[in-house]
Amino acid sequence: MYEMKNELTFTRCGADGRLKLHEAVALMTDCCQFQEHQEAGLKQYLLGKGIAIFLSSIQIDVLRFPSFRENISTAVKIYGCKSIYGLRRITIYDESENLCLIANATGAFFDLNALKAVKVSPEEFNIKFDDAEPMECLPRKIPIPQIAGTEMSAFEVKRSLLDPNGHLSSPYYFSIAADVIPEEFSWNRVRMEYKQQAKAGDFIYPVLYHLPDGKITVDMRSREGISYAVAEFSTAALGY
Repeated sequence: MYEMKNELTFTRCGADGRLKLHEAVALMTDCCQFQEHQEAGLKQYLLGKGIAIFLSSIQIDVLRFPSFRENISTAVKIYGCKSIYGLRRITIYDESENLCLIANATGAFFDLNALKAVKVSPEEFNIKFDDAEPMECLPRKIPIPQIAGTEMSAFEVKRSLLDPNGHLSSPYYFSIAADVIPEEFSWNRVRMEYKQQAKAGDFIYPVLYHLPDGKITVDMRSREGISYAVAEFSTAALGY
């Protein structure tokens, strides 16, 4: 497990004074990166094999978004490895140790030389799995609705939004999706499936779908209609 503590800063909070969705994802992403570097065996294995871990999907259940200047702790646990995927549970707690957000993240092991996903054997890098907090985990894949959607304004990927891999930083997909759903729409669960990486100069064209079951899906497409990522917002009975 890796844990980091923060006092919520002004820039991480939105107009309501609470932690922004994409900033919550940024905290979770940073925590995962710190843990990856803390695990010496895993880090050496990845470097030696020329393998990187790319976020494939994540589901976040939100009990509440903490407010400006609250002290919070973000923690990540690696709880399994299945085929080409590593499995992580990520939590954000407030200073009273109340759960605020919980996430299930799936990372794909990617061979940087062969340019394809690869299976790994956990025995090779001697990592100890943690017991993850209970969570209702939905499937990794998010279907694109077979109904008419609404095309929203295009988003241009700027250099300032890239991560160290030269890709649009994963939290910004949440920012794009959150900006196109109706402001009055109430939700407490969001899922994201990443399909291909956007780079500087690319344009992302969000398509908004209102589903009959009350969910909203946002398909973030390329100019050619190929999905970069798909998000789903919904309301669930959270039993935490």
